[in-house]
Amino acid sequence: MAGGAVTEKQYFKQLESLYDVVIDYQQKNNSPKQLAELAVKLKREDKRDTSTDCYERIWVVVDVDDFHDHGEAARICNDNGIELVISNPCFEVWLLDYVKACPSSYTLTPDVESAAAEAKVVGGTRNKYINTELIDKEHLEAAMHNAARHNTTENRQGRNRLAPNHEQEYAPWTDMPKVIEALQQASDNSK
Repeated sequence: MAGGAVTEKQYFKQLESLYDVVIDYQQKNNSPKQLAELAVKLKREDKRDTSTDCYERIWVVVDVDDFHDHGEAARICNDNGIELVISNPCFEVWLLDYVKACPSSYTLTPDVESAAAEAKVVGGTRNKYINTELIDKEHLEAAMHNAARHNTTENRQGRNRLAPNHEQEYAPWTDMPKVIEALQQASDNSK
């Protein structure tokens, strides 16, 4: 469940082929809390449907952008065994990490989006399309390393607090490394 209609959807499609997994990407233009509530509903419906395999994991993937209900979303996710994945200020933090660490001074969406476009990680209409040639295992290792450079202990404290209207205190940040670790583990287990 995610809020991104183009960039995130394209990214997760690329991860499907990279890890040989099925990712049922569902996009809604909702707040993080609303996405978390939809994910809970999806999980309940999934458990009731015995004709298909259940989801192994459910992630709610959100940006910070214009929303301030991340704490409520985190509570709903935690209470229901769902993972909230935040990129702050936007998903492009993670994409920029594929080519260089997102600078700690980039706490606003326009700064990160411009940097991602300059780095040619995104392009096309409104820079919403990913350069999929960069979404490979080699660049992914770099992204994991680069994310660790800005996902500092101090930023983690702000990320864990999720205080409304204090989002810039933990930017830049991305939880995407934990998604990648889960996909790597699933891929390793299927071999």
